[in-house]
Amino acid sequence: MMEANNTINNKRIAKNTLILYLRMFITVGVSLYTSRVVLANLGISDYGLYNVIGGFVSMFYMITASLTQAVSRFITFELGKNDMKKLEDTFSTSVFILFILSLVVVLLAETIGLWFVNYKLNIDADRIVAANWVYQFTVLAFVLEMLSIPYSALIVSHEKMGMFAFVTIMKVILMLGVALLLSVSPLDTLIFYGILTFAVSLGVQGMYYVYCRCNFRESSVHIHFDKDLFNKMFGFAGWNFLSTVASMLSSQGVNMMLNIFFGTPVNAARGIAGQINGTAGAFSRNFTMALSPQITKSYASGDKRYSKTLVCQGAKYSFLLLLMVALPVMLETDYVLSLWLKEVPPYASAFVQLQLAYALVDVLVYTNLVLNNATGKIKTYQLLISITQLAIIPVSYIVLKLGGNPVLTIAMTNLMYVLIVVPRINLNRKFIGITFGYFFKTVISKLFIVCFLTTTTCLLIQTRLEVSFVRLMLITFISTFCIAILAYSIALSASERKVIMGIVKNWISRSRM
Repeated sequence: MMEANNTINNKRIAKNTLILYLRMFITVGVSLYTSRVVLANLGISDYGLYNVIGGFVSMFYMITASLTQAVSRFITFELGKNDMKKLEDTFSTSVFILFILSLVVVLLAETIGLWFVNYKLNIDADRIVAANWVYQFTVLAFVLEMLSIPYSALIVSHEKMGMFAFVTIMKVILMLGVALLLSVSPLDTLIFYGILTFAVSLGVQGMYYVYCRCNFRESSVHIHFDKDLFNKMFGFAGWNFLSTVASMLSSQGVNMMLNIFFGTPVNAARGIAGQINGTAGAFSRNFTMALSPQITKSYASGDKRYSKTLVCQGAKYSFLLLLMVALPVMLETDYVLSLWLKEVPPYASAFVQLQLAYALVDVLVYTNLVLNNATGKIKTYQLLISITQLAIIPVSYIVLKLGGNPVLTIAMTNLMYVLIVVPRINLNRKFIGITFGYFFKTVISKLFIVCFLTTTTCLLIQTRLEVSFVRLMLITFISTFCIAILAYSIALSASERKVIMGIVKNWISRSRM
């Protein structure tokens, strides 16, 4: 019975992954075009002003990011335990917490935040009124998003990725409509943009609310305050918040040091590398998003064997998916940057390669983080991550002070993350029995062979051809083909190959009907 359920779960993961990939392609494509239309209609000055205000408000997202993980974990955990009463209490408690927190955010935004916008930001005098209107609508949209966290978390926890994808696609389409309407704005274009953006946010959060109320019994909020649950959720969010702050301090600290030692061109290079890293990482995050609820549910239900399998499978599949995107870019970085940018900043190529290498290491152990979150025992794990991130700042300073170049700084950062791979994996030993030795044998060693053979093959071909678009396409095709073949024959187990062949045969039979 358990094996049958696991087979159904695997099919659901595959289906949800495909849905999330489709969502990603649509949202990225539409968003890129929308940004272009908004810039054209607002103009550079107002577009910059909107982004400055939006960036200031986004600082509050550090709080919501931590709470989103906490709410999602606790709701998914109770779903896995199949305790409906506890699930209802958890949902109502999370709504209560976020309501109180939203009041705090409004208080801070309307006092300190308002003062900062009016007296500290560099805004032209004739745009102060528009800036204040935009600020108010941005804060309102942010509060709405906060209050909808339990509802969106409920949809993801129930693995209704079709609905989740539909809402996010609708949001980007509506935002495109907003961008096009700016050309016929009946009032100040920037204020009109703020009003319409808030309206879109209201509509999106309304869709989450209506869907949950119609489909999930536990989404009916009742007056409930569970002190123990409240403390656990805030404790969980607090440790996540610590790592979020440490990550921000680490990133901004290194950015400032690079600016002090080398100037803005190096900052531009790091920013470009970050954009490419974020886009490439989105490919693997879609899979881990589809997988995460199953890891949490299986652990909550006591099926530790399946949890262990999912952690290892998730690491393999997400790494391979990212490798398919990252490897061609890493091999053809100079040419890719020359196609994308009119002027390539110094060190950009090396930064891109190092950022993608870091992303591959990080995605390899990400499912271990998901498992650790599922246990709720995240203090040690988050302390390890936070200390490492904060240690990057003094290490980078020492490297630069001794005459090191910017590339060496980023390389040292990568090395520090590699050094904590072993403890990040071993920390879950007491929960599901996974050790670094087991993980290395089951996952890392096989992926290393796939990566080595694919890279060697591509380098042999690359050295025999001149730099060109044809070479880029050829390297992309060959690397993807090699990864697919080698992954199937080396990285996957016999049972995993059987599942994949079953899915392929099912698709073929359906296409013939």
